[in-house]
Amino acid sequence: MPMSEEERRLLKELELGLIADDPHLAMELLSGYPSRRIPPGLVPGCLVCLLAFAIVAAGIGSQELAAVVVGAMLLVLGGCLLLNRPATGRGTQRGKATG
Repeated sequence: MPMSEEERRLLKELELGLIADDPHLAMELLSGYPSRRIPPGLVPGCLVCLLAFAIVAAGIGSQELAAVVVGAMLLVLGGCLLLNRPATGRGTQRGKATG
């Protein structure tokens, strides 16, 4: 079933609104090449956290305090890698003075 003129007009308005609101997303959709979906620190952060959990578990099992401390420090490092994501630029402007 073909679209009516009213539906075409509304679709064009939505498209122009998207371009005005989020030009980065609009260009990504129009180009056909989506941006990277996995955040940069996700894989290393997960791997470090998994390693840290294994070290903590081994340290608790063997009652080795040094292994538990090292595992806890690695767990903090993994958490920092997971949470340290760069600003995407969508709706955020860091470092710019207001006024």
